[in-house]
Amino acid sequence: MPRYYFHLRSKETFVWDREGVELPDPAMACGAADRAVAELRGGLMHDSRHECYWIVAVTDEVDEVIHVASV
Repeated sequence: MPRYYFHLRSKETFVWDREGVELPDPAMACGAADRAVAELRGGLMHDSRHECYWIVAVTDEVDEVIHVASV
């Protein structure tokens, strides 16, 4: 099963996903990223007093970006 990596980036921070997650296909990886962004938007971002901006970049096993979602 292919492995996908979910890297996070804000204005000041970049968090590399070094472990990744095995998922059946790119569509599942894109859906997982979109759900993570929705959770951030609805939870953490809702409670924040500061304006934040995060990007979730999904890459495949050869480090090709397959999807980008933002909060």
